[in-house]
Amino acid sequence: MSGQYLTSFDGAKIYYHKTLRDKTRWLIFLHGFGGDLTAWDKERDYFSRIGISSIAMDLRGHGLSQKSRNRDFYKVENFSKDLRSLIKAEKLLQPVIIGHCFGGMVAMYFQAKFPNDSKGLVLVDTSFKPPFLSFNPIERTFLKYLFELLRLIPDFHLNGHRNFDEFAGTNDVNIKRILSDILHTSLQSYLTICESLVDLNAKQLLRQINVPTLVIEGEKDSIFPPEIARYLNQRIKKSELDLIPDANHILVLNNPKDLEKSIESFLKKIGFIPQVP
Repeated sequence: MSGQYLTSFDGAKIYYHKTLRDKTRWLIFLHGFGGDLTAWDKERDYFSRIGISSIAMDLRGHGLSQKSRNRDFYKVENFSKDLRSLIKAEKLLQPVIIGHCFGGMVAMYFQAKFPNDSKGLVLVDTSFKPPFLSFNPIERTFLKYLFELLRLIPDFHLNGHRNFDEFAGTNDVNIKRILSDILHTSLQSYLTICESLVDLNAKQLLRQINVPTLVIEGEKDSIFPPEIARYLNQRIKKSELDLIPDANHILVLNNPKDLEKSIESFLKKIGFIPQVP
């Protein structure tokens, strides 16, 4: 796969790959925490076959995009500004943003802050805050201290993208896949992003999302359980919810056909894909 770099708003080098089919219709895919743009290969191949252009990007600190040990580098607003820099660089008009897990958080933050830059959102197995965290100040302080302590460990990482096919069918918590996430993101980037996300709470942003939104959730997701998806559906005004039976958090790898069908149906509803009589 041959991609390219853009220089983002703060000079960070962000890697992305695009497939051009229709210059007027673009989907932008955002991967989950610890992943990279190749996680979306099957879904992008499908939409390419039906004539829709797409872009997938390596979020900062992931894949081939620039990494840093600076905590401020990974503020959630910076991820959303990278997305806006990409849209501007490619001169895209009203793309639909599709995000899984952390990519969904970035998509929500982006839409709330830049309400006129997209036609719709697809949020896959995501939430308004990191998993398993309450907003107890003592808990947050402890976690930040722990991540800071772990950052004393020497850094290590593997270069390049990976083959996600080997992780198809895995459970929500799969040690081999998580280790691969850490190794390809780099230990320091992984820990620094974790530390920067401890205080993330985008609950108040949900009411600011004003575009048609599809919330897709695996019924057996233990990372972001279905009640979180229902909450997003209730708080986001123009949203609909699609629960995928017997699916877990790894929908992108485990249930690509279900995702493709759900997203395509949504795109037809919002006029992104013409309805066939």
